[in-house]
Amino acid sequence: MSTSKVASVFDLDGRVALVTGAGSGIGRETALLLASAGAIVVVADLNQDGVQKTVEQIEDASGQAIAAQVDIGDETSIVAMFETVHARLGRIDVLVNNAGIYPKTNFVDTSAEKWDLVMRINLRGTFLCMREAIKQMQAAGTGGSIINISSVASLQPVIFDNGDYGASKAGVNNLTKIAAFEFAADRIRVNAVLPGGVMTEGAVASARDHQARGPIMQPGRIPLGRIGVAADIANTVLFFASPASDYVTGQLLVVDGGFQVS
Repeated sequence: MSTSKVASVFDLDGRVALVTGAGSGIGRETALLLASAGAIVVVADLNQDGVQKTVEQIEDASGQAIAAQVDIGDETSIVAMFETVHARLGRIDVLVNNAGIYPKTNFVDTSAEKWDLVMRINLRGTFLCMREAIKQMQAAGTGGSIINISSVASLQPVIFDNGDYGASKAGVNNLTKIAAFEFAADRIRVNAVLPGGVMTEGAVASARDHQARGPIMQPGRIPLGRIGVAADIANTVLFFASPASDYVTGQLLVVDGGFQVS
């Protein structure tokens, strides 16, 4: 198989991809990679400085991007973002639901308010973005790909003090399968990536704070021998976003260095 043939399988030339939480970490790495594959990337985040930095990095690499400040916990903000994308770009082909929060609280100390906040960002926000993207994809009649960033914590306990987060991501898994089933006839594919531990700025800060309060998890549990990096997740997102996965929908793909089987 020629190099050009391989490249075409991952080609996103001219497609519009919206990535939430793209101001840093996995979201930024994903936005950069999708842009390098030819996509016009909508860089969405609440952190405007982070958004601008990601946009600048894409443009410095001769890619195309537009900035979108959005509060994933606010329906009005989400709807406005999708309306703006439609007005400016006329379509959306790929949605990456990456934005999320992961504060750590002991199970019995978790307040209803904190539980509701985690669900509002991680689950409700993902649903609202899916809803708005699906509306536009249906109207365009050209299909699309939605990739939800979930977590291995959605499948089993991984670290302590993570009950609300794990429950929110289990909900994301279920939404992924429901939408894959309901919108397959529209050629809208919906899949989820389930990262294990990933070395991002946010994860490092969270782990540092958590470790000060007690043990996090058993050491030596990753068979491939290293912690994940943002590029590991971005590469998987590209697979789901691209023609390489045209016959794949409703899947929950774990990317954890083998943690689940250790």
